[in-house]
Amino acid sequence: MTAYLGPETLASISEADRETIHTALIEAARRDALTPIDLLKDKRWILASKIKREQPVDEEELGWIIQSLRERAGRTERNGMVLNPTFDRVIAEKIAEIKSTREQAMLENIRDRYKEKTACGEQTA
Repeated sequence: MTAYLGPETLASISEADRETIHTALIEAARRDALTPIDLLKDKRWILASKIKREQPVDEEELGWIIQSLRERAGRTERNGMVLNPTFDRVIAEKIAEIKSTREQAMLENIRDRYKEKTACGEQTA
């Protein structure tokens, strides 16, 4: 048994929120890519396609989503937009909540396994 809970499907996120996440990831990848090949290799471009296809993502990828949304919110806020940064931050908070819940579950799983092993060790001693 492992502490890793497996990938997250983001099923609790609405279609509109997934579309916003996809757009934020594509924008970040395009901004940093120097060539089309760089773009196709970019982790955010690959992650955006996973989001579009509704494929599961892991904890690290959840972090990339949060970072991309927060960067996009800051950039659009500096450009004087009002609504987009607010929506991006709300979605980022939803993803952060999913990530923290998963991390808490993993920690509880590890703690339970540790207690189980120490209990076995005490019984054999």
